[in-house]
Amino acid sequence: MRKSVFSEFFCLCAAVLSAAVICVSAVLIVVSGEQYKADRIDYMKVRAADMIDATVSAKTDTGEIDVQELKKIYDDMSVYMGVDLTLTDSDGVALVCSEASPCSHTDKIIAKSARDRITEDGIYELSTLDGVYEEDSCIFGQKLYINDEIYYFISRLGYNMLTEYTVQMVVTLIVTAALVLAGTLTIMYTSTKRLLTPIKEMTLAARRFGESDFSQKLHISDENELGYLANSLNEMASSLEEIEETRKTFISNVSHELKTPMTTIGGFVDGILDGTIPKEQHTHYLRIVSKEVNRLARLVRSMLNISKYESGELKLSTEDFDVLPVILQTLLNFEKRIEEKNIDIQGLDTDAFRLNADPDLTQQVVYNLVENAVKFVDNGGYIRFEFSEEDDMRRISIRNSGEGLKEKEISKVFERFYKTDESRGIDPGGVGLGLSIVSSIIKLHGGTIRVSSEPDKFTEFSFSLKKAVNERR
Repeated sequence: MRKSVFSEFFCLCAAVLSAAVICVSAVLIVVSGEQYKADRIDYMKVRAADMIDATVSAKTDTGEIDVQELKKIYDDMSVYMGVDLTLTDSDGVALVCSEASPCSHTDKIIAKSARDRITEDGIYELSTLDGVYEEDSCIFGQKLYINDEIYYFISRLGYNMLTEYTVQMVVTLIVTAALVLAGTLTIMYTSTKRLLTPIKEMTLAARRFGESDFSQKLHISDENELGYLANSLNEMASSLEEIEETRKTFISNVSHELKTPMTTIGGFVDGILDGTIPKEQHTHYLRIVSKEVNRLARLVRSMLNISKYESGELKLSTEDFDVLPVILQTLLNFEKRIEEKNIDIQGLDTDAFRLNADPDLTQQVVYNLVENAVKFVDNGGYIRFEFSEEDDMRRISIRNSGEGLKEKEISKVFERFYKTDESRGIDPGGVGLGLSIVSSIIKLHGGTIRVSSEPDKFTEFSFSLKKAVNERR
């Protein structure tokens, strides 16, 4: 079964956090225990001086120690200090002890080896005091001289007190760690859930995008990396949706454009072969077939050109040249149609207008735009050329009078296979790729192309190309 990112991340964080809490708790227990022991020992040393003074002062008039009085003092101080207090004679026999009877010293004598280690300045050690106690204890001892008699004062901190303290510390830390872990893991669970929910949504969205479903968009308002990623995915989905729509439209248009001439060609060829069309009309219908074949060839050639432009396969061969001869030669190609429609050509009475571009591709741009202008100019109308400069670019505008474009048509004129309602009636044989090719060529040169129109007045296409190199200085 596949583990989710959430479970893996949560388990990892929980494990790390638990390990950290356990390690910190263990260190605290050890350090706290050592600190407690050190504090108790320091306290024993400090309070030992008071106990020694009390021991010395507990003398009778005869100079002997009042054991009963000293026992009471030792008992009270033992409770107050949390340690066991003992006073022995020079032979190591216990005289006074704060432990309950029978004490640890009953029938036991502090060995001479242990007594020899105890000095007037006091000593501290961790031991059983050479077998007096059953377990190692924190021992503080000091030799006393009272009326020329030797006594040994011993203060003992048993390990049972350290154990009790350690147990209390462990219980306290376990409860505290449990509460901290519970609270932290709850917060971490909620935060992780909230953090990974957008990722889950984006994963589902990416899966839908892979299935060509771009209808649903991500709604993540977080202003962080996830929010930026969601916005990027939405933008990608919009682009893919647009590309998919373009692809469908392209296939539909290509199918339509291919279907019409192929149907015509197939029908006429079949008619000639099966004798439906009389022999005397074969030439007429073969001319129609030839026309449709040329139309198909033009369509395929235009599609291949667009593909080359957009894929970057077409390499520019730029040079400085005057565009006016190109325009004049193009107009000569349409001389017959210009004369038939009585078109007034304006704006060519200008000096040389030099560009730095690919001459052949520029000629194709001019040809397509002039052909478009001649096609849609009204009878007796005009085609006007305008030339202007924009920094290192030069702009050429071609305006023709006539019906013009509707507002909704202006934004679509550069789309592949798009034909206005007017063009379908005027040029039914056109394939609707001329302006798309023009746009691709201009973009390949790093220029711009614009279109503007006023209904029943004019339509104007203008494009910019780089100025000739020797004229930029």
